[in-house]
Amino acid sequence: MRRIGHRGAKGHVAENTIASFQKAFELGCDEVETDVWLTPEGRLVISHDAPPADAKLTLSEVLDFCRGKMAVNVELKAEASESRARDTGARVAAALRDEKDAYVSSFWWSALEAARNAVPPVRRAFLFSDAPEREALIQSARGLRLWALHPNRAYVTPELVRDAHAAGLRVNVWTVNDPAEATRLREWGVDGVMSDYPERVPKE
Repeated sequence: MRRIGHRGAKGHVAENTIASFQKAFELGCDEVETDVWLTPEGRLVISHDAPPADAKLTLSEVLDFCRGKMAVNVELKAEASESRARDTGARVAAALRDEKDAYVSSFWWSALEAARNAVPPVRRAFLFSDAPEREALIQSARGLRLWALHPNRAYVTPELVRDAHAAGLRVNVWTVNDPAEATRLREWGVDGVMSDYPERVPKE
């Protein structure tokens, strides 16, 4: 099971900073999750919430730092705009075209579809925090040729993991900070766990 640092290692260091990603690396993460927005000026900046005008850290800087150290799960962010979500998906996919250890994830189907259309080989994962009908979810994921499902921890079941794997999908769960819960998810066959305290996630 992969140890995934949530926004770096936000339980220890300010989230979505190079220092946080460095801490995640020191804690043995296989990958980190981060959040990217497309600004009106066309920059791809790192921020969990809508970024301030003076946001400085960029996606390219994060990719440069993590390359050769850890994989990067790039969450595509947008605010109440399907067109902005699509633009973000396409732009980020283009930025990841030559990255072997980076992929995109999003709550926005439109962003994932745009990423596929822009650069088909880029891996894509659907984020969700509810309990969609399992068969419909799997069918939609297969139809969009997704690589993974990223459910909130509250909506993970052994059946979801089983059916996702049967459909060729990985399952990476967020956000798990209880070691006992992480161990249970490993027993269910979950592929990766995102945590604010990644050292609490068993890797074997």
